[in-house]
Amino acid sequence: MNKNAYLTILVFCLSAGTNAQEHRGVTLSEVLEAALSRHPSLRIAEARRAAADGQADELRSGFFPQLKFSGRAAYLSDVPEFSVPFISQPLFPSIRNSYGARLSVQQNLFTGFRLNSSVNMAEANASAEHHNFERDRSDFILSVTMVYWNLYRAERVVDVLNQSLDQMSAHVEDVRRFRNQGLTTEADVLKVETQFSEINVKSIQARGNLKVVQMNLNSMMGLPLEGSISPIDHPFADTMRTAALDLTTIIRTARSRRPEVAAMEQRKVMQQAALTAANGGWYPAVVLSANLDYARPNARIIPPKDQWETTWDVGVQLQWNIWDWFATAAQADQARAQLTQAEAALHLVHDTVALEAAQSYFTLQEAVERIAAAELGRKQATESHRIMSERFSQGLASSTDLLDAETALLQARLTETQAITEVAIQRERFRKSLGGFRD
Repeated sequence: MNKNAYLTILVFCLSAGTNAQEHRGVTLSEVLEAALSRHPSLRIAEARRAAADGQADELRSGFFPQLKFSGRAAYLSDVPEFSVPFISQPLFPSIRNSYGARLSVQQNLFTGFRLNSSVNMAEANASAEHHNFERDRSDFILSVTMVYWNLYRAERVVDVLNQSLDQMSAHVEDVRRFRNQGLTTEADVLKVETQFSEINVKSIQARGNLKVVQMNLNSMMGLPLEGSISPIDHPFADTMRTAALDLTTIIRTARSRRPEVAAMEQRKVMQQAALTAANGGWYPAVVLSANLDYARPNARIIPPKDQWETTWDVGVQLQWNIWDWFATAAQADQARAQLTQAEAALHLVHDTVALEAAQSYFTLQEAVERIAAAELGRKQATESHRIMSERFSQGLASSTDLLDAETALLQARLTETQAITEVAIQRERFRKSLGGFRD
C-alpha cells in the first residue's frame, strides 16, 4: 500500500471520529467538567494562586538560618616585603597567590516585627488569591451554565417555530382551497402567507442563533466549533426549595460564604500587617552571625604564611536607622490610609453581596411563579386554537380568527419556553450569589 493510500485511510478515520462526536447529547455536569479542565482564565487564576503561595514560602525562609558559601582564588601583584630589624623572617612577606573559602551562618534575632509582618502579609495575600480563584471559578461556572441553558432554549425555540410553521402551512393550504372555491378572499390568503413568511424568517434566525450558541459552548468545552451538541438535562431536574428561605438567612449566608468577602477580609489583614511592618522602622534589627574561614594566606594570621589556615568568628550585629528624615512616619501614614481603604472596601463588598443575593432570590421566585402562568397560558392558547381550527374547518370562523389563534399559540409556547429556561438560569445565579458552586 502506497503513501497516498495510507494518508487517505488516516483522513477518513479522523473524519469518521470527528463526525461520531459531532451529534451527541451532553449533560450539564459533562459540560462543566470539560470546560473547567481547559479554560485559560482559570489557569491564569490558578497560576496567580500558586505564585502567591510561593511568595509566602519565600518570606517564611527568613525565620531560618541562612547558610552561605563563598570561595576565591587570586594572583596578586608583587609588593615589597616588610621586615623588622633584628628579625630574620619578614613580618609581611610578598605572597603572590591567594586562596580562600568562607562558610557563613546568619540568623535573624529581631527585625522590628518587619519579618513577621511581611510573612503575615504574604499569607493573607495568598489566602486572598485562593478566594479570588474560587470567585473566578464560580463566575465561569455561571457563564457555562447560562450558555448550556441558552442552548436548551434555542433548541426549544426552533422546535416551537417549526411546529408553528407546520400549522401555518396547513392553514395556507386550507385558505387557498377556500379561495379557489370562492369561500374567502385573496386578501385573506395574502394575510396568512405574510404571517407564514414572518414565522419562517424567525425560524431562520432561530436556527442561526442555535448554531452560534452551539459554537460558544463547543469553544468552552474545547470541542471543534462546527460540532453539534445538544443538552439532555431538563431545567427541572435540579429542584430547589426557595419558600423555606428568609431574607435574613440569605444575606447572612452570602456574607459568610461569598469568596469576594473572604478575599477582601484577607486584604484587610494584609494592610494591618503592612502597617505593623511600616512601624517596624522605629526598631533596630539584630542578627546573629558565624563565619568559618579556610584561607591561604589567612588574613587573621600574623605574619601571613603561604599555607592553609582555619579561623572562625561568632558575633551579634545591630543595625538601627536613627534618623531617616521622617520616612518611617510617612510609610506608616501610607499604610494606615491603605488600611482605611481596605476597611471601606470590605464594608462595600458586604453590602454588594447582600443586595445581589436578595435580588437573585426575588428574581428566582418570580421566575418560578411565571412558569405556572406560562403553562396555563399555553394550555388556554392550545385549546383556543383547537376550537378555532374546528370552527374554521366548519366555516364558522374566519381565516383571521384562526390566524390570531395560531399567533397566540406561538407566543404562548415561546413564553413558556422562556419561563422554563429562565428558572434554570436564575437558580444558578442564586446559587452563585450564596457563594455555592459545583464541584
